[in-house]
Amino acid sequence: MYKVLLVDDEYFPREALKTTISWETYGCMICGEAKNGFDGIEKAMQLKPDIILTDINMPFMDGLDMIMHLQKAQPDILYSIVTGYSEFEYAKRGIELGVHHFIVKPIDDQEMIKTIQNMVEILESKHEKEREYESLKFWAEKNSEENRKNFLDMLLTEENGVSESQFLFECDQLNLPMKHGGYLVCCLKIDSRTYVHLSQEEWQNKITEAMGKTGEGWNWTVYYQGYGNLFIIFSDVRENDRNRAAVGALMQSIQIALMQEWVCTVMAGVGHYCKTYHEIAKSRMEAETSVQEITASKLVTEMLRYIHENYTNPDLSLKEIAEKLFVNYSYLSTQFKKEMGMSASQYILRFRMTKAADAFRSGEENMIEVAGAVGYTDTKYFYRCFKKEFGITPNQYIEVLQKTRSSGEVF
Repeated sequence: MYKVLLVDDEYFPREALKTTISWETYGCMICGEAKNGFDGIEKAMQLKPDIILTDINMPFMDGLDMIMHLQKAQPDILYSIVTGYSEFEYAKRGIELGVHHFIVKPIDDQEMIKTIQNMVEILESKHEKEREYESLKFWAEKNSEENRKNFLDMLLTEENGVSESQFLFECDQLNLPMKHGGYLVCCLKIDSRTYVHLSQEEWQNKITEAMGKTGEGWNWTVYYQGYGNLFIIFSDVRENDRNRAAVGALMQSIQIALMQEWVCTVMAGVGHYCKTYHEIAKSRMEAETSVQEITASKLVTEMLRYIHENYTNPDLSLKEIAEKLFVNYSYLSTQFKKEMGMSASQYILRFRMTKAADAFRSGEENMIEVAGAVGYTDTKYFYRCFKKEFGITPNQYIEVLQKTRSSGEVF
């Protein structure tokens, strides 16, 4: 079953999509719902949907901005926009973001079914390609250094189209310790001529020695491209701060060992995490140009994830986030505002206020408890922030909710 996430600030359109379509018939299931772009990002991070059906015009963050940010963290999701807006400017931006379908409200059931079928076909085609190559046999001269070099050069410089099974088969035949999924590419720029005549095997031994015991348990391979560029490809890596910090520590060990042996300058860069080998070339490019800094887009995505996971912490601040991501405070502040159009403190406040409003709508009426749940120890300050964000006080907001519920309206 393919997982579908519904994102719409209106209750009834979400319910209509859930009940009027026989999702199981088309190999799909509704895995969750979200009421705005912020909520959509959080749910997508948790639920890992294959398809997202989203409205455009929603409070706090619209559907297109949500798609833009999710594409950086989960590039394999397919998107369909369900909206009352048919203007060309929305369609143009959606196409630029890779949106597959646009459906204008009111929704026609047959059109929606065709859209679902088409998106399922795209997903099936992608998976079928992976299955087809399972039976392929690729013969290569085992342990041939030239073949290993050519294969690694292709892997690091091209967005290759080989299947996963073929890729793993080639790695096995060439005796490369590459495992399934989760890759990080690191680049070492070495300012010394001592390394010129080292073979790939000698480089492998040299890096193994430099890593020492801290390198045990990691799957990695080395490729010397020339011109002082040495790449280390880590595989079977899970995406989390601990692993990234551990890889950073390994790179530091290598830097120190090589600088001590050759009395040279060694610069290290770590590329972005990639789920599949198809992205290894991109990770290599980033590692080569970043030198100890991740790109702004990935950085902001990691920052958003950290905020969403830690907004209940009263001490949450840009300084803390910068320390967790191993990034300069000023650089982080500049990049976040550039991408999000607001400062980090403004974003944290809006996200917390959104969560507070959600709590009130869920029936919670104790302002002290709600304030504490979204990271405020000072209830008076929470009160002022809420009024500034929504134009009414928390008490007034609760009164509106009570009147709405008593009248039978959906808020």
